[in-house]
Amino acid sequence: MILISSIVPIFVAALAITAFTNGLWMSVGGFLVPEKVLNVFWYYTFYWINYQRYVFQGMMFNEFEGREYACQHVDDGGWQCMYASKLQAEGRIEGGAVLSSLGYARKREGMWIGILVAIIVGLRVLAWVALKLKKH
Repeated sequence: MILISSIVPIFVAALAITAFTNGLWMSVGGFLVPEKVLNVFWYYTFYWINYQRYVFQGMMFNEFEGREYACQHVDDGGWQCMYASKLQAEGRIEGGAVLSSLGYARKREGMWIGILVAIIVGLRVLAWVALKLKKH
């Protein structure tokens, strides 16, 4: 928001552009469209600079790692589970199986935090440059 409002002087336009970029990042962050489905353009441009992606991955590990969930009981006495798991015969799903099926195999909190800090600093520097260029 800071970078866009530094570049675009009209409040409503800056708000609309910010809403668009947040919607774009939601679309390529892994929740709406998984990483493996993205084409080359979206993957190499917006996927890697998406701050929401790293926050979302942290949230996924926070919610699923080390937990178990119940499957739905069906009429024939069996279980219907959304994700394959070693505990499927017992009517449960391991949270790790959910993470694996979504493509989140490794927890990398340090890397995610580092990338988020780099994105924040980079966007703030670009906003500062934009303001300096407008001043002259």
